[in-house]
Parts: sequence; C-alpha cells; structure tokens
Amino acid sequence: MATERRSFSYRLLCAIFFTPIFVVGIIFLILWLSLRPHHPKFHVKEFTLQGLGQTNGYLNVNVTVRNPSHRVRIYYDSMRGSVYYKDQRVGVVSVFESHYQEPKNTTILHYVYNEPLALTTQASNNQRTIEIMNDRTQGMVVYSLQFKSVIKYKGSMWDKRSHRMRATCNVGVGPNGVILAKYKDRQCHVHMSLFELYT
Repeated sequence: MATERRSFSYRLLCAIFFTPIFVVGIIFLILWLSLRPHHPKFHVKEFTLQGLGQTNGYLNVNVTVRNPSHRVRIYYDSMRGSVYYKDQRVGVVSVFESHYQEPKNTTILHYVYNEPLALTTQASNNQRTIEIMNDRTQGMVVYSLQFKSVIKYKGSMWDKRSHRMRATCNVGVGPNGVILAKYKDRQCHVHMSLFELYT
C-alpha cells in the first residue's frame, strides 16, 4: 500500500509540474502559428508580349500577390518590376509606391505597356533578337518576370527586420506572344535577404 501511495503521489506531482508547462507550450505554439510571418506568394495570371523591337510593342502583365499570414501585415516600400530575356531587360512591368497588404489579402498587379519594347543593350540587340526568333520558331520563348521591393512585417512578434524581396517568375509564351497554359497560375520563386541601410 505504501508503494502504491508513493507511486500515486509521484504521478500527481509530475502532473502538477508538467501540466502548466504543457499548457504554456500549447499557447506559445498557437501564438507562433498565428503571428509568424509568411513570404508573399506571386502567381502569374496573364502575360502577353508582342512586337519586341518594333514600334507597335505590346506588354500585358497580370500578377497576383498574396499575403498568406494570418495576422501579420506586409509593408512594401515601393515595388519595381521588369521583364528579362536571358540577361537582357526587355521593359519595365509595374511600379507602385509604399503599400500595406492586409493578412489573407490578395493584391492584383495589372500592367499594360503600349510602347516600343527593346533589349537594353544595343551591342547584343541583334544576337538576342535572333535567339528570340529561333525560340519562337521552336514554339516557345521563355522570359523572366522579376519584382523587387523592400518589405517589412507589421504585427510580427518574431521578425521586425526589413528584407529585400525578389520574386522571379519564369514565363513561357507561344509564337503569338501569349502565355502558355503550363506557365499560367504557376507560383513564382521568392527570395528574401536582410536589408542593411548602410551597405
């Protein structure tokens, strides 16, 4: 009987000691899940690029930016976008100044550019144009759509630093310049790095 009483007292003592720790751990986990920031998610909905190097150049871009965090807002200190073919920039995509994005919110970046589109370096213009024409003949030209910004998570208990954000979306278009089905709604790759003010 004495052994049983000691065993019961030991279990009771363990329960009294570990139950508050378990409860605090559960509360901490819930707070961490609800207040930790998530990277924004980019998806390409529409992309049309026609008339590269011609006077009737046309660029139409429609991208959604999703804040998947539950309680954390994202502050964008402006955002700039560009379209690249390999290492050469074709044109600017979208520019907006500082912007707050609420939790579980989707922002649509829609940009139409009706100006001559050209490769930025004249020396490689002819070479890149030939490469684009060859790709088009084979049925697909792949462009890189890039968005850059400095962001900060507002309301996060864990991450209050500023980050450089770069979202890269590879977009394949057909001979008509319109995005191919397999590239539509594809999630872009988002790279984050700490932003240092004095570098």
